[in-house]
Amino acid sequence: MSSVPQTDNKILPVKSNGSLASLLNTKRQNTIAGNDRILHLTGLLQTSLNAEEIISHFSNEISPLIAHDHVNYVNEKLDINFVIGSRARYSLTYELTINEIRLGILSFSRNKKFTDAETGELESLICALHYPLRNALLYSEAVHAAHKDPLTGVGNRAAMTTTLHRELEKAFRHSRSLGVIMMDIDHFKKINDKYGHSIGDFALQSLVECAEKSVRISDMMFRYGGEEFVIVLPETDETGVLRLAKRIRRRVEKLEIRIQGHSINITVSIGIATLRESDDEKSFIARADDALYQAKRDGRNCIRIAM
Repeated sequence: MSSVPQTDNKILPVKSNGSLASLLNTKRQNTIAGNDRILHLTGLLQTSLNAEEIISHFSNEISPLIAHDHVNYVNEKLDINFVIGSRARYSLTYELTINEIRLGILSFSRNKKFTDAETGELESLICALHYPLRNALLYSEAVHAAHKDPLTGVGNRAAMTTTLHRELEKAFRHSRSLGVIMMDIDHFKKINDKYGHSIGDFALQSLVECAEKSVRISDMMFRYGGEEFVIVLPETDETGVLRLAKRIRRRVEKLEIRIQGHSINITVSIGIATLRESDDEKSFIARADDALYQAKRDGRNCIRIAM
């Protein structure tokens, strides 16, 4: 591990070259007690594959040695921003890397200035964090990839099932509204038959890009299967769901897809539903699906509301 003398409010690097032995033999860690502490911490932190749990355990374990009121761990790539406590006046902030792989930004703060001895001790202890944190992030990336549609980049059906289960529980627990949109590209088979599957794939990607420009940050889009997509809308009543569905339908209708010398226009049929007290995950989606097929039967390129 290499470290730089700490100055408050600056982000300084704490690196690992991939060898635990080298970490244990750095200048600040060449005592048996120091090495034992690093090994103990590393072993403890390796019991979890959740980055937030690892940071929390690390904070608890080092508190007797380096008191702190606030911890913040940020990993922009995985959209992690984990906070413990309230930010205070004096801070120590580090960029964690292992074998040139960035693990994120970690900061500690309190209302009393950190001493040089505490800074050195903290930088030594952070060595124990690298490997468990790297493993947790790799696991998180693998889980994320397993729940992502490789063609369009939105969540897949498994991700939708997990999300819908969570959002239904929240909606019922807090008596909040929840909406869902199901949409399907009209006559998609004709696109594949006429232009080929590669252009059909591009049409799917174009649809997702178009729809994502309409949704809010809190809305979540998934590929349900084939050319069918689902958007889950937390805390949205029927009026809000219908407003978004209309916006998506209009934008898709105006979309001109240009690829390999072809110009293609597509439309979507849409079914919407809002959560009822009698709903479960299966019935909620089924009602939206029935509304979608009603839109198909009514001539396509239109929206129908679930009964």
